Amino acid sequence: MSDRRYDPAEIEPRWQQVWEREGTWEVANDPEGEAGEQAYVLEMLPYPSGEPHVGHLKNYALGDALAHFHRRTGQRVLHPMGYDAFGLPAENNAIKTGVHPREATDRSIASYRHWFHRWGISIDWSREFGTHQPSYYRWTQWIFLKLLDRGLAYRKEAAVKWCPHDQTVLANEQVIDGHCERCGALVELRQLEQWFFRITDYADRLLDDLDRIEWPPNVKAMQRNWIGRSEGAEVTFRCEEMSLDYAVFTTRPDTLFGATFFVMAPEHPDVLRLAAGTPHEREVHEYVNRALTESAETRGDADKPKTGVPLDRTVTNPVNGEQIPVYVADYVLMEYGTGAVMGVPAHDQRDYDFARVFELPIRPVVAPAGAEDPDVTEAAFTAHTPDEQLINSGDFSGMDAVAGRDAIVAWLDREGVGHSSVNFKLRDWLIAPALLGLPDPDRVLRTVRDRARAGGGPSRQAA
Repeated sequence: MSDRRYDPAEIEPRWQQVWEREGTWEVANDPEGEAGEQAYVLEMLPYPSGEPHVGHLKNYALGDALAHFHRRTGQRVLHPMGYDAFGLPAENNAIKTGVHPREATDRSIASYRHWFHRWGISIDWSREFGTHQPSYYRWTQWIFLKLLDRGLAYRKEAAVKWCPHDQTVLANEQVIDGHCERCGALVELRQLEQWFFRITDYADRLLDDLDRIEWPPNVKAMQRNWIGRSEGAEVTFRCEEMSLDYAVFTTRPDTLFGATFFVMAPEHPDVLRLAAGTPHEREVHEYVNRALTESAETRGDADKPKTGVPLDRTVTNPVNGEQIPVYVADYVLMEYGTGAVMGVPAHDQRDYDFARVFELPIRPVVAPAGAEDPDVTEAAFTAHTPDEQLINSGDFSGMDAVAGRDAIVAWLDREGVGHSSVNFKLRDWLIAPALLGLPDPDRVLRTVRDRARAGGGPSRQAA
């Protein structure tokens, strides 16, 4: 048996020097005389806000094994390196250490580079970048301008979590039990203008293209549920006192005559506006801020006890002219529809539970054909059947539910108070300007746009 042993301290540095000197892992953009397949291997970019650790080694060892496998099957492998340098990790590290983010980021990148060399990861170091470098984010800005020109980037007010002490917007993970993780202050809900990408314009295409990709059926099902396409109607409820119209999306316009109250999500931009000057104003503020402490999953749990606060306003049910009370309640989520729902307690169990708590009318408007009115003394009637018909629905009573739904939508359209509509769970993407390399979006975007128009491309000095 040979007494030669593998000595990593002697062997690995020697070969690593050879790889670096010869550029073993580098690949050209336009190889001459090189044929064959090509492979692209990219691991998730690390946050350069600290030291690399064994978790990084585990991640990159797997990617490195894949890169080597492709090379040994005759493929040309592009295996670059990058650093996700903008965002919360860099911000939190700067606050924690007191070191300027630029200095801390450069120091962290140097450490990553050192250890990746020591570990022998087969990176093409000629293709290394950081998202904080102008050579990178100049193109992010350029893409943003293209989206802006095409109406795919826009601004609107949205609910954000605000720390009144630090005077800053917080991400979800920075809120612990309703308090700022940095200073402990009670977090508030604020309506501030935010940037969005209009990804909902591509919702149907995202759904259709799932049939063109080879993914496991369960993953495709998850994607379809995430996109969440629903067909129904958008109906306008008007608050006469405030001269405000509120659109509601419903998949069951045939139950409109059963709407006996109106509920807004705590994040709805008009909740605080409607509550202003009413006896419940302070209670509404406290309720809205308290809702921030709960996840969407908890709030949407069907078994969760229903809570809410009256806004001391009413809206008009467009099909019968009834004035119905408006509430804010945490079981309504801003992520669905318009962030406001019509309460139909006779045919929705969550609405039923809410109506019981606040002693609101429960009026059945759908029943099985030929049967008596459904019993709603203990629970909502949700056992719908194909032959059900409309009851207590004015001129539409007696029609089967499908024909009645179409007739009600047609009437809404004629009256200018609604129309057929498609809704998606998928929402437009709220983005952080810092991720674009835009510390001051309004000022910098003007500069970027002017220079781009003048020179035909983005400026290296834009930010």
